[in-house]
Amino acid sequence: MNRNDPAELAHECSGKAVDSPLYDRLRIAEIAEGVGDPQCYKGKAGGPPRFKVGDRLRVKDLPDVFYNQTPGYTRGVAGTVVSVVYESPVPEDEAWGRIDQAEWFYLLSFRHADLWGDDDPDTHPDDVVQAEMPERWLEPA
Repeated sequence: MNRNDPAELAHECSGKAVDSPLYDRLRIAEIAEGVGDPQCYKGKAGGPPRFKVGDRLRVKDLPDVFYNQTPGYTRGVAGTVVSVVYESPVPEDEAWGRIDQAEWFYLLSFRHADLWGDDDPDTHPDDVVQAEMPERWLEPA
């Protein structure tokens, strides 16, 4: 399979989002060419990040309409911003071909016990899980 051949890619992905007239893989590649993705969206989030390192944020419990990369097990749980990582289109927008609107992404750290309680006798109280998510999914805790 040659992933650079649009005809082969279209066949492999038949029935998926790439069949949408809004999806334009070549346009996405054109934007990222020579600068990499997500760095090609630097400065396109429309302003400074709303949150900063150390902020306590809660992941919103939003409905899954189609696709996202926000882990379901983090919904409704508070975590701490470890890093403001980059600006990029949100996966659920990108799946529909809306790649011209970027927003900030954050790396959050969650205590294992806050996510799953004490479900494992080998769990250490300092165990954490980190997840990266876009600003629209976050609110102050």
